[in-house]
Amino acid sequence: MTVTLVDPTLPMAGGGNSAAQRPASLDGAVLGLVSNGKTHAKRILGRVAQNLIDSHGARDTVLLVKSTANLPATPEEVEALAADVTAVIAAIGD
Repeated sequence: MTVTLVDPTLPMAGGGNSAAQRPASLDGAVLGLVSNGKTHAKRILGRVAQNLIDSHGARDTVLLVKSTANLPATPEEVEALAADVTAVIAAIGD
């Protein structure tokens, strides 16, 4: 039996964009948590965030719960997170 793995990622929209640099440290960081609105996403994010607070010194979290998993966060939501957080973690919690 042959198993084929498919990379589910797409190129970044807009051409010239790239992913943000990782912060050198999470000590004192404020983490943005983006939930896709599915059943277990907030639970997953909460556990990951608590681990990063306990193990890496993150200071606080900001939670954004999207109304649907089918659509990205709005530009306004993205801008608000970018202004307030050091790093963002997204979760799909089926």
